[in-house]
Parts: sequence; C-alpha cells; structure tokens
Amino acid sequence: MDKPRIDPTGAHIESRMSMLALTAELCGIFARDESENANIAATNSIKRSFGAEEAALFYITGQKVFRVCVSGTDFPIALPEKRWRDCVESHMGGMSVSRFGAWAIPAIGKPLASWISVCLYMSGDEGGYVFLGRDSGSWSDRDEQSLDSIRSAIAPIVQVRHERGIEEHRRKEAETLLAKNESRLRDLFEGSREMIYTADDQDLITGANAAAVKLLGLSSKAAIIGRPFADFAMAPLERKLFLDKIAKHGYVDEHEIVLVRKGGEPVFCLETAHALKDESGAVRELQGIVKDISGRIENEKKLWKMNLELAEANLKLQKSQALMVQQEKLASIGQLAAGVAHEINNPLGFLISNNAMLERYFGSIRAAIAELAPDRERSAPKASAKLERTFSEAESIFAESGEGFGRIVKIVGGLKNFSRVDSSGTYSEYDLNAGVESSLVVAWNEIKFVAEVRRDLRDIPRIRANGGEINQVVLNILVNAAQAIGGTGRDGKGLIEIATRATDETVLLSIKDDGPGIPEAARNKIFDPFFTTKEPGKGTGLGLSISYDIVVAKHGGTIWVESERGAGTTFYISLPIAGPPSGTGA
Repeated sequence: MDKPRIDPTGAHIESRMSMLALTAELCGIFARDESENANIAATNSIKRSFGAEEAALFYITGQKVFRVCVSGTDFPIALPEKRWRDCVESHMGGMSVSRFGAWAIPAIGKPLASWISVCLYMSGDEGGYVFLGRDSGSWSDRDEQSLDSIRSAIAPIVQVRHERGIEEHRRKEAETLLAKNESRLRDLFEGSREMIYTADDQDLITGANAAAVKLLGLSSKAAIIGRPFADFAMAPLERKLFLDKIAKHGYVDEHEIVLVRKGGEPVFCLETAHALKDESGAVRELQGIVKDISGRIENEKKLWKMNLELAEANLKLQKSQALMVQQEKLASIGQLAAGVAHEINNPLGFLISNNAMLERYFGSIRAAIAELAPDRERSAPKASAKLERTFSEAESIFAESGEGFGRIVKIVGGLKNFSRVDSSGTYSEYDLNAGVESSLVVAWNEIKFVAEVRRDLRDIPRIRANGGEINQVVLNILVNAAQAIGGTGRDGKGLIEIATRATDETVLLSIKDDGPGIPEAARNKIFDPFFTTKEPGKGTGLGLSISYDIVVAKHGGTIWVESERGAGTTFYISLPIAGPPSGTGA
C-alpha cells in the first residue's frame, strides 16, 4: 500500500505534535509498568488520542495465551478459541496498517461501522495488534499515517516486552520444575531404605538420611554429620584404601565394608560411592549409598563353603593330571573325565531310581485298573484298547530308558577307569635323550607327513624325575609343533629341531619348529588352563597347562617359550639334575 502524502498544513503539524505526545506517553506507560496493566493504560491513551469509540490491544502472553485489553476495562481478557485469533489476524491481511468496515471485538465487543488496525510487532508467527473502531465517520489516510508512525516508535518496546514475558515464563517454568525435582530428590533421599550420605574432601560427613541414623543405631543426624566416616568403620585403615581407590577411579561399586553400630555391633555392608571432582581432578565431595547385607551372611558362609569345596576339587583335578596320556586330547579327556563322571553319577542315580519307581507306579496303576474295571474290554472296547496301547508303549519307553541308563553307567565307568591316577609318584633316574626318542616314536604319526626332525642330543647326565610325566611334556610339545607346521598349508615339509645340553646343575631341552609362530597377545596365556589358539574341537587348552605343572610344580624346573610371528616357536625346558627340591613333586 502506498504511504499517504503528508499535508503541510497547520492541522498536520498539530496532529504530528499530538502523535509525538502520544508516543512519549506510551513510552512512559511501558517504562513505569512491566505488568499487563500497562497494556490497558496504553489502549485507553490510544483511544483518546484518535477519538475512537472503542480500542483494543491484542497480544500473546509468555504462557502462549491470546489476550485482549479493551479500553475502559480493568483487566486483560483471554480469548482461548483459535477462531478468535484467526478473526483478528485475518483483518490485518499481512499489512502493518489496515482499514476495514463493520466489525466487533470477538466475544465481548459491540459492532462498529469503521475500523483501523496496526501491527505493533511480529515475533515468529506471533504478533501484537491495536484495533480502533467508531461509527461516526471512516478513518482517514492521516489517521493511518499517524497510527503507523506510532507503531514505528513503540514497536521495539512492545516486542521487547513480549519476548521478555516469554523468557520470564520460561524462567518460572524452569524454577517450578527445579523445585519439583529438588522435592523429589529430597523425598528419595529421606525415603530410601539404604543409607545415603555425602562427605567433603576430608571424608567428613556433610549429609545423611534417616536410614543412616537407623543403620548406625544413633538417635539423630547430628550424631553423624561433621564426623569422619572412618569413625563408623570397623577398620579405619581400610577406609583409607577405599578413599585412595575412589580418588583414582572416581567411582567404587559395591565395596565391602564393616560398619560399627552404637554399642559395638558389626554391620556388614556394601558401599557404592561417586566422587565429584574439581577442574584439577581433586575430590571435592563424595556421594555414597551403603546397603546393609548382614542378613545375607549365612548365604556368604555357604558360598565360602562352596569355594572351599571347589578348591578341593581343583586339587583333585591337579592330582589327576598324572594320568594324562601323551597326546593333548587324551590328556584333556583324562583331566576332565573324573569331574564329568562325578557330575553325571549323582543325577544319573536319581534318574535310574525315579525311572524304576515310575515303572512300578505304572504297574500298580495297570493292576488297579484291571481290578476296578475287569470288563472294560466289553463295556468300553475303544478306550480299553487305547489304554492298553499306552501301557504297552510305556513298557517300551521304560525298557529303552533302562537300556540308555545302562549305557550311561558303562560310559561313566569307563571315564572313571580312564581318569584313575597312578598314586605311586615314582621319581628315579631318567635319561632325557631316551625320553625324547621314545616321545618321537609315539608322535611320529603326527610328524612324518608335515616335518623333518633334526636332533642335536648331546651327552648329558641322567636326572631324577618321573619319566612318564616328562615324556608326556615332550610329547605335548612335539604334537603342538607338528600341528602348527601342518596348519600353515605349505607345499613341502617343515622342520622340527630338538636339542639337549647340560649345565652344572640342570639339563636343558629345546624343541624348535618353523611354523607360523604364536601371536604376541597369546604368548603370556599359553600356559593358562583351557587357553588355546586352535580351532574349536581341535584343542582343549590343557596340554601346555599340564606340561607347566609337571615341569614347574612337580619337578622344580622351568619352562618358557620364544616365538616370532612367521618365524616359528621354540620351547625350552630346564630340569634340575638332582631332582625336584623337597616339598615340590617328590
């Protein structure tokens, strides 16, 4: 729309001065009063200055409510229905100033013949508008130009008020939400059944809940707050170790601690704590939860008992290693056989007993049916035939189950026989070179297709050892070497080099292969039980573990490995000539 031309007359100057006075008045109103009451005062001033019969200021509050301040009223009125806002905005037509005919303020106003409106501001899709209406005459171009000049002057003020209202509403909402969260946290803190505490950087307790008072057998929080946490610990030194740990890691989960209740009664607890640190990484505050687990002590005792039984079982397992035969698979089976047989035997006894009892029950049921319904074949032939089939099938099932149980019993018996350990533990003179040769004979079927063998067996003294066990160690390493070379997929044969030599007090055996080598990450684990680099089903991971136990624990020797990826592996075994020291193997 083209702007109206300015009439350079005295009337225009007077009108201009009037608008300047109105602008100053409106600025003063908005400066003095930040509430919505200022909108009512501004509406009354605009109505008076323009000689309107009715004036209205439409705007959206920080709470996103569409409201109107009507001249002559005392408070803003909410217009919640969307159609009312649409009605107001449609009369603006996207222009800053608009004139139109008969209309009434939505919901509350009376119809007037002529209206003029101005958009004071737009913030996104939200705006503020002033509407002026009258019946006596239409609005002139000068009115439009005057209203537009006022809009230009006060629009920034009104827009800032609008945006400030939104920010104020958001701030109040955030404060309300924060207060609710703080209340919930307080309720959680005080309502928890577990002890919750806070402590400063010196481990002085700064806060505690009601559960803490109850746990420690005290009368009030005042007896806790301000005291070092260590005052309530059975072992204050252990508390220091806990503080060192949390300072290092920032968090400790389920740390076992024994507190002392008033009167000296111990309380077994689990503590989970978190450290708040400053920018330098120093602990500023501790926040912890302490759970009373005194009621679980009996379960802990049972667990300790089970651990002792497990330790005894492991000891028996180590003793059973003497039974292991030369190849790793046989050695692994021998080690596991005793445990498997033991684990199967107990439930197997239950199954056999229950199967026999169930078979007797079926016999009793069959006899009872025959006695209760002797003429069932005549009175209910179909049901009787079906019942007989069921009994017949049950007899077959019992027979098959018995046969299956018998087979399991035989397997378990075989496992027991296989896992029997030679308890003699004989240590005598042993020729290591001869043992190497005999082990090569046993392993030859594994070696002959994949590798040549080169010997450098020097003149060495006999040693005091359990020859069968040392042979088993040699066999394990030879078989591993052959399998490593065979796994490379090379066209020709590889090479296994075996050498022996003596020092003043020991003999040394080395077995070297030119296989792929052992990965660096696995070298520190190869002597661990059940660790293997072989494919599933091709190794149990027990061979080298057993070898280590035989050499180190039983003979007082040493075993180590040197390997380079792609360049092969060498195992070294050093054995004392005089035999194992007392207290080891012999």
